[in-house]
Amino acid sequence: MRLIAIVAAGLALAACATGPDTAPPPAGLDLSGGSFTGWARVTGDEFQLFAEQRDLRQPGSRACVSGALPRNAQRASGDISGSQVRFTGRTLAWADRNQVQSHDWQGSNIINGCRKDVVILADRVEVLR
Repeated sequence: MRLIAIVAAGLALAACATGPDTAPPPAGLDLSGGSFTGWARVTGDEFQLFAEQRDLRQPGSRACVSGALPRNAQRASGDISGSQVRFTGRTLAWADRNQVQSHDWQGSNIINGCRKDVVILADRVEVLR
C-alpha cells in the first residue's frame, strides 16, 4: 500500500513539473531556419513573436512563439515591442528546457508564455520597420 502511495505521489509531481500543455507553433511562423521574422511583444525576460500584426494587437493572444535574447540584449530590447523584426538564432524543444518550468538562455528566463512546443533562443534582433 505504501508503494502505491509513493508511486502516486511521484506521478502527481511529474504532472506538476511538466506544467500546462503546449501546442505546435502557429502556421504563419517559419521556424525551420536560423532566422525568424514576425511582430514582437517584449515582456520582461522573454519576447513573443507573432506571424501577423493583428495577432500582436489582441490582448492575451497565444498565436505566438516565446523566446529570448541573451540577458543584456533582452533587457535593452523593450523598444522593439510592436515592431516587425527578424531574430537570428535557433529553436529549442520546450521538453528539452534546462529547468522544471522555465529555460535559462544566457541569463534570460524564458517561461514560454505562448505555450508552444518550441521556443526561440535568439542571438540578435533586427528591426524591419
